[in-house]
Amino acid sequence: MKLKNKTHRSYLRGYDLFLVFPLSTTFSNQVRETSFLHPMIPHRYYSVCLLILLLVLSTFSFSHSQSHSSTKKKRMREKVRKMFHHAYDNYMTHAFPHDELKPLTKTFTDSLSELGNLKLERLPQDYNGSALSLIESLSSLVIMGNNTEFEKGVRWLSDNLTFDVDARINLFECNIRVLGGLVSAHLLASDSSKKLLQGSYNNQLLGLAEDLGKRFLPAFNTPTGLPYAWINLKYGVMENETTETSTSGCGSLILEMGALSKLTGDPRYESVALRALRKLWSMQSSLKLFGTTLDVSTGQWIEHSSGIGAGVDSFYEYLLKAHILFGKEDFWRMFHSAYVAVQKHFRHGPWYHEADMRTGRATYWQLTSLQAFWPGLQVLIGDISAANSSHREFFYVWKKFGVLPERYLLDHQMLHPTEKYYPLRPEFAESTFYLYQATKDPWYLEVGELIINSLNIYSRVEGGFASIKDVTTMQLEDHQHSFFLAETCKYLYLLFDDSFLLKSNYVFTTEGHPLPVLSTWHEELPETYIPTNWTTLKKQPTNRASAMSMQVCPAMTLNSGQHIESACHISDVRIDHRCLTDEDCGVDATTCRRRSCSMAGYCGLWLVII
Repeated sequence: MKLKNKTHRSYLRGYDLFLVFPLSTTFSNQVRETSFLHPMIPHRYYSVCLLILLLVLSTFSFSHSQSHSSTKKKRMREKVRKMFHHAYDNYMTHAFPHDELKPLTKTFTDSLSELGNLKLERLPQDYNGSALSLIESLSSLVIMGNNTEFEKGVRWLSDNLTFDVDARINLFECNIRVLGGLVSAHLLASDSSKKLLQGSYNNQLLGLAEDLGKRFLPAFNTPTGLPYAWINLKYGVMENETTETSTSGCGSLILEMGALSKLTGDPRYESVALRALRKLWSMQSSLKLFGTTLDVSTGQWIEHSSGIGAGVDSFYEYLLKAHILFGKEDFWRMFHSAYVAVQKHFRHGPWYHEADMRTGRATYWQLTSLQAFWPGLQVLIGDISAANSSHREFFYVWKKFGVLPERYLLDHQMLHPTEKYYPLRPEFAESTFYLYQATKDPWYLEVGELIINSLNIYSRVEGGFASIKDVTTMQLEDHQHSFFLAETCKYLYLLFDDSFLLKSNYVFTTEGHPLPVLSTWHEELPETYIPTNWTTLKKQPTNRASAMSMQVCPAMTLNSGQHIESACHISDVRIDHRCLTDEDCGVDATTCRRRSCSMAGYCGLWLVII
């Protein structure tokens, strides 16, 4: 049979099959002449039958695709589980109870005192490790269903771990890795609904966390309330200690220390972390930007150039996550103000450069692997389009090199000459997980598979997973960072199996440790965060209005007269709305549409007629 001047097109998009198949009289007559059609049935019914047949076939194709996707997700989940246990088992065999594994030589490093210590100054002489990688692995063990090993870890730490050691540690690193790991593991162990432990649990991990928290407190005894970056676990702040610290070091303590106060009833931990955060907030520039490093004694900035990467990244992250975890509107207002400033002064298309906090003038045009967390943060506020745009750029760089280099110079389209390494960082996997959760777009599963394959091809060795020293040669470095167990494997696993998240809401710390969103931790819990499985609440929360809790877009005025700003609003670069390109224009507060630059040089919602 031959179709005359007719079209036969099919479009396959995702799992949906769309067919354009016009049935002309000529075609129908030709079909009717074939031997398999009954001569007594009018030909118009064959058109209907054909459409029904196509519908059945497309339904079968959809079901088959769903089954194939489910099978593939299970296969990738198991692949990640094997990766984690390969890394974890080698640590337990060759390095435990020291801090981290050296997978090439199958030995260990007591690295807690080296974290953040680039010059390796004042290293302890008699420090023999604090089982750092075990602490970091506890929540990952739970998420991957290994309750037996989780209980073994809890018992060993309860009986053996002590912080009464002469070791100078970085407050920020010890807070997110050790304190966060212990608090998270305690919350999991004490959750009776999970039944993770066979024997009794008497809050031993919480006791260890509280002991560590008390050892942090002397670091906050400064004229400004901003904490020292370094503290000796046994002797406190050392003589002639440096007063320089980072924005992240001062502004990324509130989740772990706030949770510790909620659990112990001792307000000191949350109080000192909150005081430091508020002092840091008061140091913002007129552009609402922050620098990277500062002096804790004088409260003056040392490095005025900043971005969303190293030294400041988790500061932005914790403003938003503290609002979710503790329900305080102050955190949301701070985050919203900071987010708008970042989008206005750091963003250049899908990229984010660094800029001077005082002038907004660009300083460094570079992509860093730590910036890859940003799309995941944008997902949490619903800015999916911007998140996807940036994530795609990180994906292209990953594909170009096989992994994500530490620093890539955007203005020269080349690697940084000395920072060509990839220490198995989790940020790209983290954002991939968040974007898949928000969109269910199977493309993100393909990205996850790419990450997994790259790690196994380039990084896996007999003794674990080694860091990559040079992404151009894939030369390896003898170090398996604890965050590979705490974050990288965890986010990749959750990408393919999110069953851990089905019954509870969690906030993941910057080190990937899950903290549950609890009604008792909120002064007034936004309705958005009340899980459906909660049957009772101690007090009925009032209906509080915020851009995030109400997902306001566009801006609106409540019956009470309170005006709520749009969650998506981004101001134009110039107050007079003049522009040179679309990048000078923001997002409209009323329609939440992206504004564009007209031929006359003004930002607006211009109608495009095609």
